[in-house]
Amino acid sequence: MSRLVDRAIDAAGLSGIAHARRMGTVTVADAARLRDVDLLALGALADQVRRDEVGDQVRIYLSGSRDSSGLHRAGEATVALPSPDRELTGLELLREVAIARITGPRAFGVRVDWTICGLELAQVTLGFGANELAGQITSKRGLPLADGELLGVGKKSLRQLANVRKRQELAALVRRAGRDPFFVEPDGSLVRMDEVQTPQKADAI
Repeated sequence: MSRLVDRAIDAAGLSGIAHARRMGTVTVADAARLRDVDLLALGALADQVRRDEVGDQVRIYLSGSRDSSGLHRAGEATVALPSPDRELTGLELLREVAIARITGPRAFGVRVDWTICGLELAQVTLGFGANELAGQITSKRGLPLADGELLGVGKKSLRQLANVRKRQELAALVRRAGRDPFFVEPDGSLVRMDEVQTPQKADAI
C-alpha cells in the first residue's frame, strides 16, 4: 500500500515537496503549488506526513462554544479549521487541512471543528492530515446536552448518561478512520476510550 501511495505522490509531482518536508525546507512556492495539485495525492502526502510526525493519536476537545479555536493549551502549535468567519466547501476544507499539515511546523496540531463542518466531513479530514477534532456534544435536535441528561428508553436505571454515550460514538468514529481516540479534559489530561468503551486515564504522552 505504501508503494502505491508513493507512486501516486510521485505521479502528482509531489515527491520533491515530500523530500522538502522531511528536510524542513518547504518554500512559499511549494505551498502555492499545493493549491493546484490532485486532491487525493495531496491528501496521501499529508496523511503520510501526519503518520510520520504525530502518529495515529487523535485528540478530541469537547466545547460548549461554536468556536473551538481557543481550546489549545498555552505553548501548543495548532491550526484550527474551518474558520467560523470563512465558508469552505467540503473539498476546499480537505485541501486546507492537507496544506496546513504539509506546510506547518513539524508535529503540530491540525484541528477540525465538527460543530462548523459536521462530523462526517470532520472524520474524512483525518485522512488528509488532521490529528485533532473539537466541537460541541449535542442532542439529535442540535441542542447542547444538559449535565446528567440520560439517553435511552424504559427504566431510568437502564439508561446511559448522554455525554458518555456521545463520547463512545465519537471514539468509534475516530476508530473507523483507523486512528486512536483520546479526549482532552479541562485540566489537560488525556483520557482514552478503550475497546470496551470505558474511560481510562492515558499514560503520559
